Amino acid sequence: MTRLVDSPAQAIENIHRYQIEIRSSRELARRMTSAHAWYAVESDDGAWLFGPSKFIGYVGLTAETYLTMSARHYEPAEDRLDGRKTEPVLRRWFEPSTRNGDVLRDSLRSFLTECQQHARPNAKARVCVLKKEFVSVLDARSAHSGGDRICIDQAICGGRPHIRGTRVRVSDILSMLAEGASQRQILADYPYLAAEDLKAALAFGAAASEHRIVLAA
Repeated sequence: MTRLVDSPAQAIENIHRYQIEIRSSRELARRMTSAHAWYAVESDDGAWLFGPSKFIGYVGLTAETYLTMSARHYEPAEDRLDGRKTEPVLRRWFEPSTRNGDVLRDSLRSFLTECQQHARPNAKARVCVLKKEFVSVLDARSAHSGGDRICIDQAICGGRPHIRGTRVRVSDILSMLAEGASQRQILADYPYLAAEDLKAALAFGAAASEHRIVLAA
């Protein structure tokens, strides 16, 4: 059973994951030309990254699970991917772009062509971008947590958020803390990490869940 995303941070992480999955699956690349609803975020270097609604609207999909569940036309609804479910969720945080329309369409076309030669977006395809209030919230949280400490790189940790310059994922740190490890123990086991890295991971996790996290000193 799949689970819908419940924060803009999860959707953004899925967009980054899609960049990897689409390049590893020829079948996924072939199907993307039929997608109607695309969502885009801007990378640190100013490039636009895209993902279709039915991929980024569910937690933890891969090319394999996406293709398998998309083929289940006669299965119960909970076992199928459904854009009618993902669209209302994603529209909480994204909206149709009123700026850079031509740039986004050209970038989407270039993205599709890069992934599959001669591919073109669906004639009815539309692109949504983050609402301003969520861009500012995510930027503020990133800055508060020492934002340059958290990195998402397609070539490292499968595109999952990790501490810059290492292969320690944010989820690794959160799991260790959840299992009772103290910050002192983690820093002893991973001497190349700093206390600020742990704070950044906690802040990132809080942003992803949209819940406040309070730790005793």
